[in-house]
Amino acid sequence: MMQKKRRKAGMIVSVAVALLLTASVAAWAADDDGEALRLEPVTVSAEKRTQEAQDIPASMTVLEESDIRDMGIEDTSDLAEQVPNLEFNDVGSRRHGLMFLRGIKSLPTGEPATGFYVDDVNYSKSYMFNFPLFDVERIEVLKGPQGTLYGRNSIGGVINVHTRQPDNEVVANVGTTIANFDRKELRGSWSGPIIEDKLFMGIYAMAEESEGYMKNDVDADGGNGRHTDGQAMRLKLRCLASQDWEINLTLDGQQHDDGAYPFRRTARNGLVKAGAFPEDDRYHYSHDYEGTQENDCWGATLTSKYETGIGTFHSITGFRDFDSDEHIDADFSPLDRMVKRYIQNDDNVSQEFRLVSPDDDGPFKWLAGTYFFHMDSENKLTNTFGADSPTPGREVYFKTNKTNSGAAAFGQGTYTFFDKLDLTLGLRFEYEHAEADSTMENTPSGGPTVTAGHMDGSQDFTAFLPKLALAWHFDGDHMAYGTVARAHRSGGFNDASAPAGKESFDEEDSWLYEVGVKSYFMDQRLMLNLSGFYTTIEDEQLPLFETGYMQSYTANAGKSHRMGLEMESRFKVAQGLDLSANFSWIQAEFDEYEDTVLGVDYEGNTIFCVPEYTYGLALDYRRPLNEDWGFFGRINLTGVGSRYFDDANNVKEDPYNLVNLRVGVEGEHLDCYLWAKNVFDEEYVLFENTTAGIAEDGAPRTFGLTVDYRF
Repeated sequence: MMQKKRRKAGMIVSVAVALLLTASVAAWAADDDGEALRLEPVTVSAEKRTQEAQDIPASMTVLEESDIRDMGIEDTSDLAEQVPNLEFNDVGSRRHGLMFLRGIKSLPTGEPATGFYVDDVNYSKSYMFNFPLFDVERIEVLKGPQGTLYGRNSIGGVINVHTRQPDNEVVANVGTTIANFDRKELRGSWSGPIIEDKLFMGIYAMAEESEGYMKNDVDADGGNGRHTDGQAMRLKLRCLASQDWEINLTLDGQQHDDGAYPFRRTARNGLVKAGAFPEDDRYHYSHDYEGTQENDCWGATLTSKYETGIGTFHSITGFRDFDSDEHIDADFSPLDRMVKRYIQNDDNVSQEFRLVSPDDDGPFKWLAGTYFFHMDSENKLTNTFGADSPTPGREVYFKTNKTNSGAAAFGQGTYTFFDKLDLTLGLRFEYEHAEADSTMENTPSGGPTVTAGHMDGSQDFTAFLPKLALAWHFDGDHMAYGTVARAHRSGGFNDASAPAGKESFDEEDSWLYEVGVKSYFMDQRLMLNLSGFYTTIEDEQLPLFETGYMQSYTANAGKSHRMGLEMESRFKVAQGLDLSANFSWIQAEFDEYEDTVLGVDYEGNTIFCVPEYTYGLALDYRRPLNEDWGFFGRINLTGVGSRYFDDANNVKEDPYNLVNLRVGVEGEHLDCYLWAKNVFDEEYVLFENTTAGIAEDGAPRTFGLTVDYRF
């Protein structure tokens, strides 16, 4: 095993050295045509107005449509591999999306810490984050607390996804992907004018299925763990009602039928420690009941933009509906002990009004707005105890209804002194009202149903979220900045399965202190951005686990901090040859946290699941072969440092490195690519629940063929 790891490490180092040597040779040989080799400026709307990314005093990663295609990004997990300090995995199922941005976790059963927006509409829970990224025009990842402009649940940062807008140009394409594990994908789109210069339409759709890469060693009905069968679509209508007025309507939906929770037993599993069963091998599990999840997520977005005499008025109306039906082998073993069924329905309505100052050359730029939201959630959980349990035939049923409503007013202004110094001040006030009602019912085999527990309550949350930023522009290519900002995560309620005294949890507060530089060098051939940050968190929300009903709940710790460095760079080495690199280091520790039940003090311990570092190194090469065809190749190396899977820091996962390859030919109408992810078949663990002793492995080597045809 050690020799295998050494061979993999040697291959990875060889790949990294080859990347650097290739880039160096090409740079030496390149014709130094500064204009031809200049990096193109990137325009974003991360601060709710149009700006160049290099002019925004914040750490951010921006991927444009060509980047998304070249990197082979198809979902949020792929995106996370390309962004420093971002991790995302839908552990167990799509409903259990686990995201970390700058070491701050989004809780699948609670409130997220990262804002996720598609065409300016908030996807309010992390189980909505695994959005199929097809026909996407741009992705912006804004890091650090963004409370002033985005409000609640943006302590880690904000991810903005902008889908393609239809216009007068007719664009149509179809494509397919075929890969190992019997993966097949079909996709197609059409966009163009219905009434030239007035009304436009876009239709985008895809379907995918795969057998999955996890194998159940017990003969149970159903497919392999991690099998998928899903579809997604989007319809866009865009109307230019007048020279000053634009209206956009989007309808979208996705449906998935997947394998769920193919967790393998580890050395910390109770049955393993008792000697009843051994640990499961990697990519294997042994459940007598095959877990499944069906989910439907759809929504509608209506946006309007109107140019007035004092600025641009925006209206963004959003509706999201999420339905999920999960069946889980809750003892994660060959025994017939407990099966869990989880039914969930969420509805979310949001409305934002915003007025933004004109895009002129004046020294003062401002915006002001209001935001409203209402969310309803209904959860039904049934635990059915089987023949191998102490109480065969017993059912325990939980029903929980939650309602959250809130409103906010916000404003931000930037004044430029001496054409060099930008002073930004912002403030947001938020109010939120939360209610919950949860009932626990116990039905013994053949006996009457008895109400075994009930919880109801309400809470009100208010927050002032200020921001101060200073940016000094040395010239058009170099800027230094400093930012102080506050954000918060909403509090809420657990269901009736939570331990006594843990029925609710408080809101979480955060302050960010960040400094950085953004620079171009070599006549804008080289971009180099550096940032350092320190984030404090009070009443941090933690996901804990109750083993009696195999159910998670949320509780508050004391205080913690995140301190780190980030680097991101792009270099246009030669015509058609681009080198990109990123690196992040983070210290994520508890400052105050004592488990009163276990009597353990975790002060100074590392936050679970936060890697010590991440890095990425990639080389893209594109050149013409003849008048009709061109070559494209990309090699990408990513690394993730060691991390702990428990608050006590007893279970540590080793660092791992992944290499991805993509090569192909590109024509006027047809593109063909061969690709591979995790080329050297690196073994690593995505996540372990150390209390239950169950884990899920990261994806093994996958490879395939992608073909796209443009009409």
